[in-house]
Amino acid sequence: MAFDWKQYLFDFWDGVKANNDTEWKYGVDAAGWRKESHVPYIGDYHPMHVMNLYYPAAWDGRGQLPAIIYIHGGGWLYGTADDSERYLGWLAAQGYAVMAMNYRLLRETDLQGVVSDIFTALHWLAAYGPERGFDLEKVLLCGDSAGGHLTVLSACIQQSEKLRQIYRVRPLDFSFGALCVSCPCAETDRLYINGAPGTETGEKTAAAYRELLLGEEGEDAAWSRWMSASETMQGLRLPPLLLIGSENESLYAQTQCLLKSLIETGQAYDTLIWKKEDGAHLIHAFNVSHWEWKESLESNRRMLDFFREQIGF
Repeated sequence: MAFDWKQYLFDFWDGVKANNDTEWKYGVDAAGWRKESHVPYIGDYHPMHVMNLYYPAAWDGRGQLPAIIYIHGGGWLYGTADDSERYLGWLAAQGYAVMAMNYRLLRETDLQGVVSDIFTALHWLAAYGPERGFDLEKVLLCGDSAGGHLTVLSACIQQSEKLRQIYRVRPLDFSFGALCVSCPCAETDRLYINGAPGTETGEKTAAAYRELLLGEEGEDAAWSRWMSASETMQGLRLPPLLLIGSENESLYAQTQCLLKSLIETGQAYDTLIWKKEDGAHLIHAFNVSHWEWKESLESNRRMLDFFREQIGF
């Protein structure tokens, strides 16, 4: 019987979940925020078709706040918005309205299904966000790891009628003013888990990821050549993007790939890349999992400064 590399990925992410669930007990809570929890954006009672809305604790429900939209990571196979709640609460406490959606994972859908969920949540925000305190004239779209990929992909889709047809979504009635990605996994054909390129484990996990992203349609899927940032960014002008990374994180090669694509396609961008000598603790998506660390606070404040610089408020 052939080895099941998709199950290998499922087991890997189940292990990540178990480790993160243990570490969560020792996390540091942020103060000064409140939330509306598990608001449905599709009325089908699916547990992944909900979002969380975060606000400063002192916000009285009147007026609008600059908006941050967050897409969670987890390798497209694990996680919900709840997993990043301390980070999202900290952002809200700085004076922002924050939306973080769940979406179906690759265990039950393909990349088109993931994108469909994200855009449905964004259309919900377009319809109801302004009356719930979201200023959609001032929007930052951000994400970490796989969420970084989905952040770039969503921005590309919003800019391209061709990509909207491929992914079968409608354009939004608002624009993203700025983007920020942390430790992004933006190149979907280079997702080597527990093995370097050229090794059996590396190549087989990368192939399994591609199979999951394409789903039942396989290589005939309309999006088969339009998944990675290097593919989707061509010919587009994206909103200014801040790239946060760390040389000590496990998937730093992915950060380098995105930086190369940003340069080659002439995008407006800035970077905050932590060096090896800054510390081995600066792991994958450290600024989300440990918002309280000194380096995380510096990274996240830089993201908010970048947002304000681009929007002009």
